Amino acid sequence: MQTESFSRSRETEDISYPSPSTHGLLEAVSALIRAVSCALSGESNHARQYLSAAFHSLEPPSTAQDTAPIDGQRASLDRFRGGLAPWQVRCVSTYIEEHLSETIHCEHLSDLVDLSVSHFMRSFRDSFGCPPHAYLMKRRMERAQGLMLTTNTALGQIALECGLADQSHLSRLFQRFIGESPAAWRRARATAANNLSGRQVL
Repeated sequence: MQTESFSRSRETEDISYPSPSTHGLLEAVSALIRAVSCALSGESNHARQYLSAAFHSLEPPSTAQDTAPIDGQRASLDRFRGGLAPWQVRCVSTYIEEHLSETIHCEHLSDLVDLSVSHFMRSFRDSFGCPPHAYLMKRRMERAQGLMLTTNTALGQIALECGLADQSHLSRLFQRFIGESPAAWRRARATAANNLSGRQVL
């Protein structure tokens, strides 16, 4: 009798705790892979965060609903799904905007957010949709466009203010990203603005 009672108790116990969902298992595997990557890079703090996130994602659905994750676990869950944490995105984007006229190295950006260079490169691509160098060039071209539209500054000076070597460097990149030379782009918009102004006066 005692054996039968114990067996039934164990069966009830098994039924009351459902297995993690397939999605939860995939999240746990992803977190564990990132934990190993961080550990191999010597980032023990980040590895522990990803491990914590992995354990949380393996909780049965009922338990996960009844018990909200603590702030550290929630942050870990956000991070292991890919990309930089929100504070890291703000830190990196703010630094880039404030230093567009200077040389910017990935090593320094990764130091700002306490990541190895390789981990930073992967996470940056996940968050911004492109590698750091491509994002930096895009922002420099957008800065150049803004200066060409709002000032009469010479193209050579605009190139320097956007962190480029000279006007030739600006022209090559502008042609690649925008599809035309900076002089032609500026001239076309100046002409359009003048035509619009003339119509408004009439």
